[in-house]
Amino acid sequence: MKTRLLTGIPAALALLALIVWGPSGLLQTVTLVMGSLAYWEYDTLMIQRKSWMRKILLALSIALEIYLLGSDPILALHAFWIVGVLIFITAVMGQARIGNFETALKELALEWLGFSYIVFLFGFLFPIVGWPEVGRAYLLLLFSIVFVGDTAAYFGGMRWGHRKLAPQISPKKTWEGAWAAIISSVIVAILWARWIYPNEVQPGFYWKVVLIAPVLSMLAQLGDLFESVLKRSQMQKDSGAFLPGHGGILDRIDGLVFSAPIFYLFMYYFWETA
Repeated sequence: MKTRLLTGIPAALALLALIVWGPSGLLQTVTLVMGSLAYWEYDTLMIQRKSWMRKILLALSIALEIYLLGSDPILALHAFWIVGVLIFITAVMGQARIGNFETALKELALEWLGFSYIVFLFGFLFPIVGWPEVGRAYLLLLFSIVFVGDTAAYFGGMRWGHRKLAPQISPKKTWEGAWAAIISSVIVAILWARWIYPNEVQPGFYWKVVLIAPVLSMLAQLGDLFESVLKRSQMQKDSGAFLPGHGGILDRIDGLVFSAPIFYLFMYYFWETA
C-alpha cells in the first residue's frame, strides 16, 4: 500500500499538471510514447514468438495511427486497415512457409488484437483534447471518472466488498466496489461541471453529465476486466512493472479502452447540442 501511494500520488499530480498546463506538443509526445510502450508491454505479455522487428514496427504504426486520429481521421481509417492487411501478410505468410497454420492464425489474431487494443486506449485522446476551447477540460473529466472510479472501487471493495463481481477473472473485484466507482463518477462529474468546466453551464448540461458519468464508469470497469482476461490467459498478475505498486502501463489505463471512444462519440453527437 505504501509503495502504491508513493508512486500513485506523484504520477496523478504529474498527469494533472500535464493536462491542465502542459504544452500541446508535450501532451501529444507523451501520448505517442506511452502508446508505443503500451504495445511493447502487450506484445511481451501476449505473444510467444519474440521479435524485436515486429515490436518496433507495430509500436511505430500505433504511434502513427494515434497521431492521425487527431489530425486526419479519414487517413487514420485508411491506415488502420492497411496495417491490418500488413499484419495478415506477415503473420500468415511467414508461418505458411513452415506449414504451421494454427500458429499463424493465433499470431495474426493476437497482433491484430494488440494493435486495435492500444489504438482504442490512446487514439481518442487526441480528438478529445483537440476539441475547441474545452478539450482539456473534457479530457480531465474522462480521466477523473476513470481513475477516481478505479480508486473508489479499490478502497470501496476493501471496506465493504462481500459479493464477488467476476471471481474467475479478477477475484478481488466486488459489486460493492463497482457501485462505489459508479457513485464516485457521478460526484466527480458534477463537481467538474460546477467548478472546472470553463464555459457557461446550461441546465441540460448537468443532465448530460449525470447521464454519461455512470456509463463511462461501467465501461471503464469492463475495460479493467478485459485486461484481466488478457493477464489470466498468460497466468500473470500484472501486465508489466512500469509503475511500482501499480503494475504496468496497461494496468493503469485499461479503463480507457471502451470509455474513451464512447466518450468522444457522446461529445460529438450529443453534448454540444445541449
